Amino acid sequence: MFLVGDDDLLLQRELERQLDRLRAEDPELDVAVHDVSETEHLPELRTASLFGGRTCVVLRGVEALTGDLKAEVEAYVTAPSEDAVLVLVARGAGRIQKVARLAKEADARVDVRTPPDWEDRSWDRLVGEEFRRLGRKADATAIAAIRAHAGQVPGVIASKVASVCAANTGVAVLTSEHVDAVVEGHGRVSGFAVADAVAARDAAGALVALRGVLEAGEAPLAVHGALTFRFRQLLRVRSGASPKEAGVTTGQFGRLKTIAAAFGPGELAWCHDRLARLDLDLKGSELPGDLLLELAVLELATPRQVGAPFNPLAGRSTGS
Repeated sequence: MFLVGDDDLLLQRELERQLDRLRAEDPELDVAVHDVSETEHLPELRTASLFGGRTCVVLRGVEALTGDLKAEVEAYVTAPSEDAVLVLVARGAGRIQKVARLAKEADARVDVRTPPDWEDRSWDRLVGEEFRRLGRKADATAIAAIRAHAGQVPGVIASKVASVCAANTGVAVLTSEHVDAVVEGHGRVSGFAVADAVAARDAAGALVALRGVLEAGEAPLAVHGALTFRFRQLLRVRSGASPKEAGVTTGQFGRLKTIAAAFGPGELAWCHDRLARLDLDLKGSELPGDLLLELAVLELATPRQVGAPFNPLAGRSTGS
């Protein structure tokens, strides 16, 4: 089995799931964990365990395989033993293409992917799984609060969830109030989190995301770049471009098409012009870049009638 991904925590969680599955199949499974940096030769996998169960060897850091150990792993993956399971864990497969190919041909490759910035459901699921892993229940507000505080860094999410659970041992269902009472600050998210909140016309969410990005040290021009990239995608989709022409997957294309349809006549073009003005301001104005970004984000995230005076309350319900 070959587990490959780009995040240590997500790889660890997937490894735990796979080992739980293997132990459910064989309660006497004998598991040994080794690191490539501390291993010169592959442990013997072609003889039965002394305890009568199958043997499972976990080899971490496989992306750094070299020399005899690499040759031994390749040979074993080519002809595995029925008496043992070899689980390879790697951050990337660039230097071990043969191992990756053999694992894929054997239908034994598991790609552990960090969710895309815009895939909110996957991030919510990731947060929820961390609560469940600790045997706790959390409602939707708690999950949203963890995401606001932890951003899109799986390790930080796990740390924040653990802190909230430890501080609220007697609580049946955790909420945003429990999270906010324990966790401070805004999590690190990418500029695309800001862009997606703006495109969704969520001014409050966009400003919160923007603060998280800036606090993490993201350059204002980098945030501007993410905003520009997203709105150019929306303009392409609105103009009738195909998913390939827009540079997105079919699934993301449908999402962008729905977002673009929510903009009124001339709004997307106005947003593009506003971003061009923001670019000039960031490069030439004496005002702070974070202030310029906040003003632009507020305007971009607020629905408007092009040509009419700007009304920051336009997106709100007036009530009765």
